[in-house]
Amino acid sequence: MDAKRIFQPITLSLMTMVILVMAGCASNKMTSQEKAVQKALLAQKITESLRQRDYQIDVSQATPDGWGRVIQLTSLYSVKVSGDTIISNLPFYGRAYSVPYGGGSGLNFTGLIRHYDETVTRKGEHILYLDVESQEDVYRYIISLFDNGKASVSVTPRQRSHIFFTGYFHEE
Repeated sequence: MDAKRIFQPITLSLMTMVILVMAGCASNKMTSQEKAVQKALLAQKITESLRQRDYQIDVSQATPDGWGRVIQLTSLYSVKVSGDTIISNLPFYGRAYSVPYGGGSGLNFTGLIRHYDETVTRKGEHILYLDVESQEDVYRYIISLFDNGKASVSVTPRQRSHIFFTGYFHEE
């Protein structure tokens, strides 16, 4: 009888903990309807940001032309478009054909967008073509942005080799 009195509170506490853990796990799962709503909201936010020309792409991988491998980026790099201005904060790996003494600024600059064009594919992919000019070079940015937030950025400078980045639409 004495053992029953000792183990009864322990058993009750253990059962309570198991129920709380199971309830916590069950509440973290999103229903398919909630996922669909979240996906639609993200797609709407992307479309609106592109319409206003105010968006940012955060990149996490770089693929330099001719290297044949992907470089995982460990720091925060991004491309931000705001009206007719681009703020490029990207690393550069590859060949430079003609650069200023000291190597120049690479793909870290604030530049003027000379030409901006957008097309939307049947699958909902937004493809943005930007001709950009900085103090050092002229660039062609091609940004592909999907409704799920995944993005790719292709940069072709006039004085450096081509480089390709992958990342995500930046949500604030």
